[in-house]
Amino acid sequence: MWVYVVTSFTRYNVVGRKARAAFHQAITKDGFFQLHDNLYVRYCSTASNANMHKERVKTMIPERWCDISVIMSADSQENNVYHSLKRKRLRDVVYGKHGDVEFF
Repeated sequence: MWVYVVTSFTRYNVVGRKARAAFHQAITKDGFFQLHDNLYVRYCSTASNANMHKERVKTMIPERWCDISVIMSADSQENNVYHSLKRKRLRDVVYGKHGDVEFF
């Protein structure tokens, strides 16, 4: 069973940034890995283990400055999802109609 944690912290003030950093440390210490800037993932072998980690995440949530969703999905539901963790950058990217930006 997979447990996904989707976060949205405010970054407009120091308190929100500190809350995000504390949550990041706590959730990675619990065994989640960061798939994206605001997405954490953990695999659990049983549903009861997944529920335990969901309850742990609920205790880590700060009182303010964030919106957090916990999504649980079974392996049978994951069969239809394709994850590619490889990233390839394109070199021939054309910006606008003139190509590269030129400074005179």
